[in-house]
Order: sequence, then structure tokens, then C-alpha cells
Amino acid sequence: MHGMNWLLSDIAQVLDTSYRGEDVYVQRIITDSRHVQLGDVFVALVGERVDGHDFIHEVIAKGAVAVIVTRFTAGVDAPQLCVPDAVIALQNLAGAWRRKFTLSPCIAVTGSNGKTSVKEMFASVLNVLTDGHTLLTQGNLNNHLGVPMTLLSLRSLHQSAVVEIGANHVGEIACLVPLVQPNIAVITSIAMAHIGEFGSLERIMQAKGEIWSALTDKTDIAVVPVVSEMSPFNAWPVWQASLANKRVVAFGQLADVQVSRGWHAWVGVVDRKPTAGGQRVTLASSDWGSETIDLPILGAHQANNVAAVAAGLLAYGLSWQAIKTGLVQTILPGGRLRKVTLAPKFTVIDDTYNANPASMNAAIAVLMELPAKMHIFVMGMMGELGDDALSLHLQVVTAAKKAGVSAFYAMGKEADKLATQFGDGVAYDDATQLAQAVSAHYQEIGDVAVLVKGSRSSRMERVVEALIAMNNQENRATVEGVAKV
Repeated sequence: MHGMNWLLSDIAQVLDTSYRGEDVYVQRIITDSRHVQLGDVFVALVGERVDGHDFIHEVIAKGAVAVIVTRFTAGVDAPQLCVPDAVIALQNLAGAWRRKFTLSPCIAVTGSNGKTSVKEMFASVLNVLTDGHTLLTQGNLNNHLGVPMTLLSLRSLHQSAVVEIGANHVGEIACLVPLVQPNIAVITSIAMAHIGEFGSLERIMQAKGEIWSALTDKTDIAVVPVVSEMSPFNAWPVWQASLANKRVVAFGQLADVQVSRGWHAWVGVVDRKPTAGGQRVTLASSDWGSETIDLPILGAHQANNVAAVAAGLLAYGLSWQAIKTGLVQTILPGGRLRKVTLAPKFTVIDDTYNANPASMNAAIAVLMELPAKMHIFVMGMMGELGDDALSLHLQVVTAAKKAGVSAFYAMGKEADKLATQFGDGVAYDDATQLAQAVSAHYQEIGDVAVLVKGSRSSRMERVVEALIAMNNQENRATVEGVAKV
């Protein structure tokens, strides 16, 4: 991809700083010293364990044309742009760089669950329309560093963008979303994610609602998740005042959205049915008619995500046909309900990327839709749930039992309590031993479906890797990308 060709003097002006040396064209702004190339500017971030200033001489040797620092380093034969805070400098540069581009559309996505699925669905549709020239957030680059790095990846060939924004405290989205300058802002859902950091469900709603502050034009679109008025996750009363002068399009279940509480238009889920390749979702709308979409993605919760995408793009002026054409090509990242076929009638759902109570329950529903004689749930611990962590874990176990899960295995510091809650569950400390126990069920029954899920900190991918290794001996394991909860 082409470089930035951004003059160093212009960068210094954005940062309100000066430097000594000749003016040069900068090709990239980068924070990882391992990936520095000729023409880069290196931003020396200071973390808990790594200080970017320790790599100044190394990056200059690799070809960096300048460095952005918070303290000068002696003996450096390259311009040093000194700033009070390197993170703020990075964000300011990202905002300035974004302002150089006209993007149609530019979409910002946040929410407790479904951010990545919705981001990828939007991008799949837009990439069809732009011949692949849509910028989208890569991996988990959705935080205070990831969002600016995503924006700094914009190049002249980009015609649209989809930027994912995560948060675990109030004020984070308010800081990041102005950099994105979206004309469509989407909240996918509200759930008990990061409740330990936020402190309460209402503070989660407030934090996610900060995304509406970036919509400044009367044609900008707010895509709002709507649930029953009686639901504890009903955020409309929290957001209503800030949305009063916005163009609001609601999405959700048909019964919840078709009676307006203040939105201008809606897209509602009428029906969904599992299919061999995913599911068939029927949507209705207030302004754009109805449509049925064959989605190559598992999970009942994905019907709502499709409604969110349709709501934003229909309101922006796209046709149902354009939306359908892009959605059927959606391929979502691994570790998010990734379907792994180990052997005939031995299926593993790898959903080890992350977890919270809502996504746990959604993944269990996906597991139970798979045809199998035995459904096995391998559960890791969920992080950042605060004082109610154990209670929330036990509620998930109870829900799994009620859903019809046949066998339950747990790993983590509370695994014994979770196994006891299930009744005849088993706790393990070793991933390989747990995988052997799961494989034994297949050897005995010959028809099993397995869900493996937990937060990143629980490293439940070790179980999936052990299962694949055991079955790769027969060269049977195949992987099919499906969806994120």
C-alpha cells in the first residue's frame, strides 16, 4: 500500500512542537520498534514493562526518519519531536490525518457484544461496493492506541471505513470517537461486559452512549439497539436526551422496535431459522420494506447484528440487494465461534477469544442448535466482572444445564464450584487432560458437539489446540470460520 507522504514539518505543527533537521516525507507512523522500516516515524510509548525510548537508536538504524518522544535521547542522528504525552500525540496525529479524507460512509461501532461481527459485516458489504477499498479495524485494535493506529492506516485509495471502538471505563469513547469523525455510529448491544471496571450497568450505557457525541451533521445516523422497555438492558432512557436531535434508526426484535419511543425509523427481526450453512434471517423495516437474507454465520444473536447492519446502510441509502450481496460473503475472524470439524460428527466451536455472561449464553444457544447426540460445554473463567463474578459464572452454568448441555467441564480458579453447580460436571487444571476427556466421549458415542469458551485471560484456546493436535494424527481436522458472539 502507498505511504502517507506526510511532511514532517506538518506533523510537528499538529503536535505544536519543533525539531532540528531537514524536512522529509513520512511514510508511516508506528509504535512497534520491531516493524520499523525506511521512512517511518517512531512514537516512543512508555508502558508498564516496555519503554519505547530504549529502542530509539535501533529504529534510527532501521531507517526511521524521526522519533516522537517525551524525553530527549543523546547521540541520536535524527529529528526528535518532544511532546508532553506520546499517547495524546498519537491520537492528535490520527485525528489530523483522518481530516484529510472524505469517506462514504465512515462507520464507528461499539457495544458490549457483537462489535467485531458487525464491523466485519459492514466491511463485507462496503468492500463489494468499493472494490475492496474499505478500511477496517484489524484484530483487537479498538482501544486508545488501536483506534488511532487504524486511522493512521488510511490511504488515498480508501473510499469508506469501519472503525471498532472498545471501552472499559467512562470517557474512553468520548476521547476516541471524535478522531473517527463517523457519519454512522452504531451501538451493537448492552450487556454485563467489563462491569468490574465500569461499576454499574448504567455506567456501561453512559459510556457506550458517548459515541453519539460524534454525530454533528443532521444527516448523520445513530443506529440504536432496542430491547423491551422492561429489560434491565434497556438503554433508551439513558440515551434519549442525547439522541433528541439525531437521525435515529432502531434495530432489534420486531415487537420491540415497531412501536417508536422516539426513533425515526427501524429494522426488526421477524424470523430466523438455522440452515446447513448458517441461518436464514427475515427482516422488516419502517421505511424500506422486508427482506430475507441467507447468512453464512451461526447463532441466533447474529440476526440482531444483521439488523444493525441493515439499519445503518439502508438509512445511508444502500439497497437491500447491495446489502445482501455483501453479507453472504462475510468471513469472520478465528476464535469467535470458529467451527472446527475434528472427525465425522465431531465438531468443536472455538469461541475462546473473549467472554462475558451474555456472549456465554449466546454461544450455548449456538452449541445446542448443532445436530449431535451429545452437547459438551467446556467453560473457562470470565474476566472483569467485579464483586458479582462468581454469581454470574454460576448463572451461566445453570443456563447451560437448562439448555440441555449433556456434559460440562471447567478450567480456572473457580472450576470446582462451577462443576458442582452443573451437578455432574468435572473441573480440570490441565488442558490436555481435559481434551482427552472430551475425546473419550466421541470415542464412546461417535456424535458430539463441543463448545469451548472463556475470556482471553483463561487461555481456553489451549483446549482447542490439544483437541486439534490429537485428531490431526489422522489428518481429519478442518476449520470453518464462523462468527463472534
